Amino acid sequence: MKSREAMERIVRNWPAKILSLAAAFIIFMFHRVAMLEERYFSVPLNIVCDENYIPSGSYPKTVRISLRGRGENIFLIQEGDIEAFVDLTRYQNEGIFRVPVQIRKGGAALYVEPLEVQTEPIEVTIALERRLEKSVEVVPNIKGYPEAGYELVQYTVTPSVVDAVGPEGKLKNLTSVRTEEIDLKDRKEDFVIRIRLDKSDPLIDFPGGDIVEFRGMIREITMLKTFPISGLIYLDLHPDLSVSGGPVAGFLKVQGNQNTLQQLRDEDMRLTVDCSEIREAGVYTLSVKPDVPQGVTVLSYEPDEVVVRIVEGDE
Repeated sequence: MKSREAMERIVRNWPAKILSLAAAFIIFMFHRVAMLEERYFSVPLNIVCDENYIPSGSYPKTVRISLRGRGENIFLIQEGDIEAFVDLTRYQNEGIFRVPVQIRKGGAALYVEPLEVQTEPIEVTIALERRLEKSVEVVPNIKGYPEAGYELVQYTVTPSVVDAVGPEGKLKNLTSVRTEEIDLKDRKEDFVIRIRLDKSDPLIDFPGGDIVEFRGMIREITMLKTFPISGLIYLDLHPDLSVSGGPVAGFLKVQGNQNTLQQLRDEDMRLTVDCSEIREAGVYTLSVKPDVPQGVTVLSYEPDEVVVRIVEGDE
């Protein structure tokens, strides 16, 4: 009897009781949702496809991740704990495909509850093309000039050839890849730098690494120059003797660095005759010797000897 009365009390006005329970549940859920917080960050979008194919067109390189959960928990999640990817492994042919963005949780994200994860965009369109790998030459992208009077005389790039991977349509006719800019401005000594390859096309990758070593050899610019000689210089001639006749002209052909030769004047270059052994008047055949500033190399000169008439007194 008592159990019957208890059951009757339970089922009495059951519609109202069910509505009350539903309202209480809804209020509880609203309260729970209101207690949740949101967090946003971006992560790289990884492309998973068959080894014989590769993306051949532009696509989002990152996706926006939306996390919803309890504030004290979702801020424990690091960006590396959420992986975003699209799976194209089922496609075994070239074409354009629209696929959903999937996520894979790791790290702290595995232990946070409740946790809602959404991506933006939720799907992407990707073109697939056959994958090609080939070796290409590395060409240095040299810019500017060394300091005045210097020049780049030699360089090496290590490695000089790298492997490139990308869509067949882009790699088929590719024979070389340039480096980023190598600036020679104001350089006057040998140098070695590590420089990246130019990755202006994001669809081409270098599996062995995109950094090469550039070694440049800088030297002073050498040049040739001929100076006219208007007269010989007679050295150590006895004061009671003198050379008879007019001045003997000639020339000096020299080699030196550009900066030095450009600063020299004609009068800085001399052809000399040693007269220290002459003791009396007469006719002598004497050797001619060049006298040039330091850092200048004499290549040739004329005359290399001269016949002079020595007389007494000052002529």
